Amino acid sequence: MKIFLLIVVTFFASSVYAVTEANVGFFIKNEMSDDDYINGVGTEVWLLNEGTHIGVAFNSSIGTADVTDTNNFKHSYIAWDVGIKFGYFSDIFVYGELGFDLGELILRDRDEDDYDEYDDSYDFLDFIDDVFIDDLYDNYDETNDIDTYIGAGVGIKFDNVIIEAFSRYRQIDGEYWKANNQNFSGLKLTVTF
Repeated sequence: MKIFLLIVVTFFASSVYAVTEANVGFFIKNEMSDDDYINGVGTEVWLLNEGTHIGVAFNSSIGTADVTDTNNFKHSYIAWDVGIKFGYFSDIFVYGELGFDLGELILRDRDEDDYDEYDDSYDFLDFIDDVFIDDLYDNYDETNDIDTYIGAGVGIKFDNVIIEAFSRYRQIDGEYWKANNQNFSGLKLTVTF
């Protein structure tokens, strides 16, 4: 997968190397999956080869999310997405995209400190620690991966206004939960400068 991504990024970077057009835009977006949603506002920068209209776009948005887990409990949190799009960007465009939750990457504090503090208070129960607590920690450590997404979209540009429709497969989880829905669809409205 890493090699494929490297090839794709290299191809689009070489296509955009002769950049003659760069745009900056501000957007609002709404993604939904059943009753779940992710709303946000953000900014995007497009780097395009004017001759081919092939390019990349880097974006970041911050907003709110309300997601149902596999046990049917709702979780609300702040989503800080960062992503990259690659595709054909003209008056009508198509793209593929990848991204992740930067907030979770930066603020995720699930290192061994909490576990070590918990573990040190039970030193006299080494057998219990080895059998039960380590297993609990292993399960705890496997959850709460950094949320990521992969998607595709289409858009249309009217002068300085862009309207997009997109679909994303999202991996969303928390410390002890996993989202019930992974497929989100959304709309995005962007104003460029």
